[in-house]
Amino acid sequence: MRSNKTHPWELAWREERWAETSPQLPVVVDFAEDLKREGAKRVLDLGCGAGRHSILLGKTGFQVVALDVSETTLKTLEGRLKTVAIDNITLVNHEMRDLPFVDNYFDGIVCTNVLHHGRLVEIKKAIGEVHRVMRRGSSAFVVALSAADFRKGNGRRLERNTYVFTTGEERGIIHHFFTREELKSCFRRFKILSFEERLIPIQAGGNRAHFLVKLRKP
Repeated sequence: MRSNKTHPWELAWREERWAETSPQLPVVVDFAEDLKREGAKRVLDLGCGAGRHSILLGKTGFQVVALDVSETTLKTLEGRLKTVAIDNITLVNHEMRDLPFVDNYFDGIVCTNVLHHGRLVEIKKAIGEVHRVMRRGSSAFVVALSAADFRKGNGRRLERNTYVFTTGEERGIIHHFFTREELKSCFRRFKILSFEERLIPIQAGGNRAHFLVKLRKP
């Protein structure tokens, strides 16, 4: 279901506060190879942004659905696709908590730095949707914020470990910071194949902290 209210991520892209400049994550490159070995064909890049991983997955040979809530970022991806020789990526402008796909549709899902954007009840709904649209036996790879991240506590508190940033390029955007136990509980319907917390020290002190999780739908 789409809201008439402009989504904070759409505002961030439209106002040019946010631009995707990071390279493809090596862990996603590895996961794409895992999907090839598993015989995956149809893959969802959930919260694709400007498509750094959508293009990777497309070049790997999958039929890719690149979904994002921001129409502006999808236009950016559309422009990028004109410069690469692939035609196997479909763009979808939609929320992640109400996915417009039938059950058991995807052979794989990539979701990096997206799932933590919401209140916990909204995140759990999105995880339920991920489970619904995955084929039995298929895999997903998720990167999500850890409560050890230096940004925890920034902005206005909405609920436990959940804040809406009030300044900077991500102002207006909700961030939930997971504990290890909480995130594992959210994924209880899946088989957890790997679960790693990665800490990257920053110069000002503290860490950027994320969980890297590989899942399988039983």
